[in-house]
Amino acid sequence: MFEYKIEQINTEKTKAARVEAQLNALGKDDWELVAVTPDFDGEHILKAFLKRRAA
Repeated sequence: MFEYKIEQINTEKTKAARVEAQLNALGKDDWELVAVTPDFDGEHILKAFLKRRAA
């Protein structure tokens, strides 16, 4: 069984290194990136879908 999480990422206001650090920190907490999709504006707001095994 998995648990799921959505992280919203604003690439207009956040530098790539900061986004990378955010996703790496989630990876260290056993979250696995499943997909990244554009949100309402289709350009700068992204949704990262993550999953990890439930305890």
